[in-house]
Amino acid sequence: MNQSSLTGFITYFYRFGDYFLVLLYVNLLWICFTLLGGIILGWAPSTTAMFSVLRKKIMEKDEPIFKQYWQVYRQEFLRSNGLGIIAITAAFILAVNIQYFAVETAWLFIAVRYLMIALIIIVSIMLMYVFPLMAHYETTLHHHLKNSLFLMIYQPIRTIVTIGLCLLVVQILTLFPVFIPFFGVSLLAFVIMLTTYFTFRHVEKRQEEIRESLEEQEV
Repeated sequence: MNQSSLTGFITYFYRFGDYFLVLLYVNLLWICFTLLGGIILGWAPSTTAMFSVLRKKIMEKDEPIFKQYWQVYRQEFLRSNGLGIIAITAAFILAVNIQYFAVETAWLFIAVRYLMIALIIIVSIMLMYVFPLMAHYETTLHHHLKNSLFLMIYQPIRTIVTIGLCLLVVQILTLFPVFIPFFGVSLLAFVIMLTTYFTFRHVEKRQEEIRESLEEQEV
């Protein structure tokens, strides 16, 4: 192994160790701050703070993790819980409809059941986008929800890739459940934030190209 190869190996090994410790620390913070909010009022702001920290890490901006986590947790507490209430309410309504909806017509029962399942999938995908959107852009919750639906519809390939990677992470954690308490949430969030971050960059680039094209036409 020559000097350059050794240096490259040490660099990648260092980065792997760095990300390993960050994911471990962020997962611990997510658990603690979720409990701090009594779980129901803690999971959403804690998740928002986690995505914000991971976004900065992906952008290679080294900032004190605990300070950033606590700051985002406090600032986004109310808005994140607004999203959390919407998500829990929607999930509860859809789950109850699937469980207890009954009609005498068999085909109508099957159709409504599959419709409810489809709605659950749509809501889940929107949530997958909403938290990274809240970490990446400063706008209203209404715009985040609208943009999450927009990305789901107009970026289907990237959405499928993100879902596939999430399923892969879940499969790995299922095979090695000992890692769930240490990386169960943070690793999944990291994969989502990583893929959606580059999706946002792609959309921003396309919007900039369209804007420049329109300006050239006006000239």
